[in-house]
Amino acid sequence: MFTLSLHGEEGTQALLQSGYSYCLVVRSESQRSALLKNLGEQTGVVIVPHNGGLISNLRVWENIVLPVQYHGIEVAGKLEDNVAQLLVQCGLEDEVAVSELLLKLPDQLSLYEKRLVSFVRAMLMSPELIIYDSMLEGLSRKELARAVGFDRVFRLYFPFRTSVLVSFEEYRDKDNPKQLVIQL
Repeated sequence: MFTLSLHGEEGTQALLQSGYSYCLVVRSESQRSALLKNLGEQTGVVIVPHNGGLISNLRVWENIVLPVQYHGIEVAGKLEDNVAQLLVQCGLEDEVAVSELLLKLPDQLSLYEKRLVSFVRAMLMSPELIIYDSMLEGLSRKELARAVGFDRVFRLYFPFRTSVLVSFEEYRDKDNPKQLVIQL
């Protein structure tokens, strides 16, 4: 379980249960920042930043593997295979599309692609709690449909862990009975 605590706004406090997906609807940028800071400081939390959070002079592949190598995280099987499998599960068509994406620099990516890369990087970190920061905002309908699938991929690998979408707008996944919306 993770504790959500926002002091200074209205003293909001809640426990986030394992195995659930949450949509935390924020009212202001300051509230969003405080929430990300509070949750991000807890052990086992990985944030998927709204802008991807990629290092501009590193190729996509290097951006994905850097945190895994830096933190010495053990990944079952070949890292390359895990990355390719995750990218395909998230909607890339084939090996050619995967290879092309992995060779790009961040400034060559769309907003959706930056979030996709950040999600794959987060998945390799094996998070206890994954936070999608404004993940669904600013995308086309087609991209939105794909981005919604990220949490389904997370659930395939980590069904008993927790995910949180931090957003200015409410999102409900009618196919997920374990999704809760909290208005902050």
